[in-house]
Amino acid sequence: MNRLLVAVVAFAGIICLSGCGESGLGKASGEGLNPSSLVEEASRDIENQRFDTAMVKALKALEIARKAGTAKDEVDALSCITGIDIMTSRDDDAWEKAVQAEALARKNGLREELAGILISKAKLCSYAEISPETGRNDEGLEYANEALAIAEEVSDAEKQAEACYVIGSLYINKNRWNDQIDTALYNTAGRFLDKGQAIADTYDLPRLKRNGILFRSRWFQQGDRNGEAVKYFTQVLTTLKESDHLTASSLYDRLVRLYTRLGDEQKALECHDMYVRHLQQYMIQKNDETLQETETRFEVQEKERRLEVGRYRSIVLVLGILLALAVIAIVARKLAESRRRNRELTKINDTKEQVISFLSQTLGKEDNQYISDLEKLSSEASSLTEEEVRKKCREIVKNANTLNDEMADYLGDIISERGRRIAEIGLSQREIEIIRLSAQGLKASEIAEELFLSVHTVNTHRQRIYSKMEVRNISDMLRKSKSLGII
Repeated sequence: MNRLLVAVVAFAGIICLSGCGESGLGKASGEGLNPSSLVEEASRDIENQRFDTAMVKALKALEIARKAGTAKDEVDALSCITGIDIMTSRDDDAWEKAVQAEALARKNGLREELAGILISKAKLCSYAEISPETGRNDEGLEYANEALAIAEEVSDAEKQAEACYVIGSLYINKNRWNDQIDTALYNTAGRFLDKGQAIADTYDLPRLKRNGILFRSRWFQQGDRNGEAVKYFTQVLTTLKESDHLTASSLYDRLVRLYTRLGDEQKALECHDMYVRHLQQYMIQKNDETLQETETRFEVQEKERRLEVGRYRSIVLVLGILLALAVIAIVARKLAESRRRNRELTKINDTKEQVISFLSQTLGKEDNQYISDLEKLSSEASSLTEEEVRKKCREIVKNANTLNDEMADYLGDIISERGRRIAEIGLSQREIEIIRLSAQGLKASEIAEELFLSVHTVNTHRQRIYSKMEVRNISDMLRKSKSLGII
């Protein structure tokens, strides 16, 4: 019964754990309670310029990753925090996180992640160019060139394009404070911008296409090539997807500035109107996307909730069935055990009645062969096996009409038990003979004469018997011998 209950409880526990485990995992994945999903959610928030929300998720991802000791997740979280700090102009905080992420990425051989971190450090060096004294362009170029080499090594097109843009920006910076621009530096900047734009176009990377516009605008402005810039941006507008309102608004914003420099106020106003229109369309587009994302998230959560309720109902049902089966099994086992005991008791009672009937019929006879044979068997039982005792009992009673094999076995069991107890005491056959003669009232001298022994030997045997049976005198010896069936 105990084993059955343990099995039922264990099985029920497995079901509960599996059900709750699935529910817990679903909840974790649904709510982003693991570093990678939290970083992904933070990245989506960054795209929608929800920087405070993104920072909360990125910091939570960092906390979980550090507790779990997963280097990649920790680097990803640090990189995400660095990006948020850069976008919100917290350059010192960004640099601190970038240094931590770089050390961890190098230590664990995270090459792709290292490329992204080096790009962030190169950007921070570029942003430091607010005066000739603060320039860190050469340092930034070291980071950006290493990032480009790693990105090419791991075939990461997005990081290749971004590294090229940052390198171009740093070369533009190197010309920033020159009265007469260095043509070699200027051409090098243009070459890297072209390379980055080509990669962004080839792999259709919208974000980097827009970034290319910003970098390209600075490059044209530095070379005082406003007319070429207008042609370039106008050409890019013709290649945009109709739904890419964000890139279009960026292009028209640049064209407003360019036409203003060229003195074409009408064109500047037209571009400004187009800028506002595309910006409005982009806002509507993002609102629709946010609404759709909210509806999708609600549907997913509602579906998970229904699944969770269904799982719990299933668990309760299974537990109810298991408990009912356990109760039925226990009751059935108890009933079967009760019936078996009743049968055994009935069998024992029947056998006892047969023994009593047999003994009542035979004990009154002076010449009772059955009793003599049984007494002899009892005296020999300590040296026989239980099966041998039963076999001899059956032979003794086989001619008795009132006895059957079951009764013979019962007698055999009694004799075997007595024999076992006698054997445990360790009485020898001679000592048993002395006990039985003592029971007949014979003195030591008479026993000695009967067994052809000396009186001293008989007394020695008696002392050994007392010691083995743990008694002190003949009366105790005879009383205990009677209980053991020796006499």
